Amino acid sequence: MLSTCAARVRGTGLESETKMRTIEALDQHIYDAVAEEAKRWPADLIVIGTHGRRGFRRLMLGSVAEGLARVATLPVLLVRKA
Repeated sequence: MLSTCAARVRGTGLESETKMRTIEALDQHIYDAVAEEAKRWPADLIVIGTHGRRGFRRLMLGSVAEGLARVATLPVLLVRKA
């Protein structure tokens, strides 16, 4: 999936970097890991997709994108599924 997305970005003439990050501790949030990794690169912008869930489904499933937008010290671009 990462290589497919990177190829699409390159096809537009833009540069991008991708990296797979795994979570090892059960108490670590995915959005914290993404924010930490973005600081290490250092990234200029974090782009993350969102399903656009609302109501009860959002409450039960949570939102990685929403959590990232709260904790990130960099700009975050939320891309909604078309």
